[in-house]
Amino acid sequence: MALKVEKLAQYWLKRLDMECPEQSVANRESIVKWLVGSDLHRFETLNPKELDITKQAMEYRYKILRQRYLGITREHAYRNLITRLGSLVTLRHKVQTWVALSHDRQRTVLDVLQEVIQELLQSDNYIQQQIIYISEFTTNSHLRNALLFANLEEYCLRPVCNQPLLVYRFVNYLRYSQHNSLTQVPSSFVGTECVH
Repeated sequence: MALKVEKLAQYWLKRLDMECPEQSVANRESIVKWLVGSDLHRFETLNPKELDITKQAMEYRYKILRQRYLGITREHAYRNLITRLGSLVTLRHKVQTWVALSHDRQRTVLDVLQEVIQELLQSDNYIQQQIIYISEFTTNSHLRNALLFANLEEYCLRPVCNQPLLVYRFVNYLRYSQHNSLTQVPSSFVGTECVH
């Protein structure tokens, strides 16, 4: 295990040295810890194919981080997150339909999306764990935000029954809103057994 993790860490440190020289050494080391993840023991049991899949997942997370969140202000990074998630066609359609049917037609897709993101930040177990994990290896607030936003994007886009997880979170949000008498959830929104 130690050898696999060490090799991966060395690979990413070298790569970050080349591709992100503007980041401090401490920041680059923190990014490597974030990429490798908290469960180092999982590397013990990975066969070559599983290791390749794990490397691809790291590559994907790193791409998200670099393209939209690393080295920019918190406000700009947050806008990038909302724009990226708001561009999901299935989600936009559902939000637009819901807003049209709701009592509050002044709300926009982005308003509702931001509320769903806030709910995720406050009550989702996985995101809560990631916030704690990130805070354990960096005190740099800019880097913490960048890593958290990259985590949020990756998590929200995870496929669940051929739709992004965010779509199901949105349906849960509507159900919660319905319990608070804001509106009725259209039946077409919940026509699947995959809603969690």
